[in-house]
Amino acid sequence: MSQTPRQDQFIANDVTSNSSNTTRPMLVKEYKKIGHGAFGTVVQAFLTPDNNKWYGPFAIKKVPAQTEYKSRELEILRIAEHPNVVKLEYFFTHVSPQDNKVYQHLAMECLPETLQFEIHRYASNKLELPLKHTKLYTYQVARGMLYLHALGICHRDVKPSNVLVDPNTGVLKICDFGSAKKLEQNQPSISYICSRFYRAPELIVGCTQYTTQIDIWGLGCVMGEMLIGKAVFQGQEPLLQLREISKLLGPPDKKFLFFSNPSYDGPLFSKPLFTGTVKERFEKHFGQAGSDGVDLMMKILTYEPERRLSPRRILAHPFFDDLKKERYFFPRGHTQPKCLPELFDFTPFEMQVIGELAPEVQPQE
Repeated sequence: MSQTPRQDQFIANDVTSNSSNTTRPMLVKEYKKIGHGAFGTVVQAFLTPDNNKWYGPFAIKKVPAQTEYKSRELEILRIAEHPNVVKLEYFFTHVSPQDNKVYQHLAMECLPETLQFEIHRYASNKLELPLKHTKLYTYQVARGMLYLHALGICHRDVKPSNVLVDPNTGVLKICDFGSAKKLEQNQPSISYICSRFYRAPELIVGCTQYTTQIDIWGLGCVMGEMLIGKAVFQGQEPLLQLREISKLLGPPDKKFLFFSNPSYDGPLFSKPLFTGTVKERFEKHFGQAGSDGVDLMMKILTYEPERRLSPRRILAHPFFDDLKKERYFFPRGHTQPKCLPELFDFTPFEMQVIGELAPEVQPQE
């Protein structure tokens, strides 16, 4: 009598390797639930073709298999190959015994933690994330974006819980491409995208012709959160989010609102909600980042998307000079320094995007 697999293990008949494109049946053994959201669930699992050699562990994301349109996430992950973007190893479909529906399974490389967890761990112990870590992680998010944006891919949900880290090695990878989209010029996209605390101001006021610069706003919010241990802008509802942004940046000007959405008729928060200059506010909030850190934050968190720094200009910013000079850091709980992960091993494609900024981005040996 054949033994029926337990609920946590099953045979998937169409496991396709993303690197070799070959498809074969494999036994999937799930052993830990590691996340869930509106999209579905993420479990940690191993795969084996023959019960002898086990592959993994992988983080397997299960999402309902949409029949009407191909999964954008799968399409993007199939082509994305970058050290700061989570790697898709295998994918397959399987009918869930719980509801008899077909689910798309994406088996991706596994990292121990999310950046959100790492920030929270320091903040809950009333500690600051070391500045070197903030530089290291911000730099890698920007490098991942340099690559994605050059392909026209906008992540559209940049936040600390969608960034994976290995605190021991300092390696970071952007994950969860469930909202990502390849933006086509002059094609509208929905503005109700991005988690509220990280939503760019043009999205809040209803802009539908936005660019990949909405991800740069998210990057600024992530960097700010590493610096202060909590989300920078915490509006309790979408329009109050704009009020929180106005407290730091001052009120949005009419031109910005008109170009974002000519029919916007919400609150303008035109009375400044603070005294002093914008620079003073940034220094008060993010002073521990030093003058270069404050300068970088001010060049990222601006209303006008076209004025926000591009990924290559972020990589060239002096805030990261430290990473080129002293290529080590102290992982949490370690008394001995460790080498930084490889940060400057740019591919020819990346070098092409970096262009004339290469001397400022690459370490000068």
